[in-house]
Amino acid sequence: MKKLLLLAFLVTSFSFLTNDSNAQRILIYENFDTLTLVGDSLPPGWLQFDADFNNLLGSQWAVRDTGTTYPGANAQVVVAKAFTPPRALTIPWTAGNPVADDWCYTNAVDLEVGDSLIFMLLHGSTPGITAYLDSLQVYVSQFQFPGIETYIGTIVSNDSAGVPLANNEWKEVKFDLSAFAGQTLYIAWRFYCNTSVDGLWANIDNVFVGNMSAVNINPIGSEVPDRFALSQNYPNPFNPSTKIKFDIAKATNVKLTVYNSLGQVVRVLQDGQMTPGSYEAEFNSGILSSGMYFYRIETDFYTDTKKMMLVK
Repeated sequence: MKKLLLLAFLVTSFSFLTNDSNAQRILIYENFDTLTLVGDSLPPGWLQFDADFNNLLGSQWAVRDTGTTYPGANAQVVVAKAFTPPRALTIPWTAGNPVADDWCYTNAVDLEVGDSLIFMLLHGSTPGITAYLDSLQVYVSQFQFPGIETYIGTIVSNDSAGVPLANNEWKEVKFDLSAFAGQTLYIAWRFYCNTSVDGLWANIDNVFVGNMSAVNINPIGSEVPDRFALSQNYPNPFNPSTKIKFDIAKATNVKLTVYNSLGQVVRVLQDGQMTPGSYEAEFNSGILSSGMYFYRIETDFYTDTKKMMLVK
């Protein structure tokens, strides 16, 4: 009877923990570094639209190598930049005359509750010249063409007090897309400003669309381990994802956390009650940059920390 109860307990636990509603969703992960550039290129399925009809070749939305110059710009201070070299999605103020109105669309994505848009952005100022005001708008759209979009937000190159951002300051931008769950939409950036008085550039890198908070944790094997353990991740070094195995010897609260080299929390992979068993968690680096990271397991009975290397 005890064996039957144990078998029923393990089957129930396995069914609960393999529910794929907990699986990590990655709809877009684009750092632009694997593209083979031919002129002004974009990732497959992406599209740019020149709504201002300026049509200055070399000044529209495109993926460019760090250091690439733009027509009409001061090549000594205004060149394409990447958060993680060698390349990023960029556009300069010379896209408009006198008003820039230029769009860039991703490929279509099927959105669900919990999905977000996350990217790194640099705009507004550069050493040696005035800190110009830049404005970048973000939309979701039914088509890869202006006219039927839903506005999400605007990022300007000033802080809340109206003070220009520091020179060359990259920042992470995040928008919750849960309101659009159940729809198939394109993500759109709009570089829109009066370039006769303002505007400098926009550099976008490490674009992620999906649910980064959800994590895929699966049981591996049916035997209950006789001790707690945390294994070395594999592969290591990794890019962009790696797997972390751990053993739970008895029912307990489990917290599995990833930290950067400064000890700051990067991601919480698990935080809650777990039943005995061996498990494997998949960690996707998303927009994180290369470097050393640490992952730590904390239970009511056992704690351990290991390091891993992300190389992009």
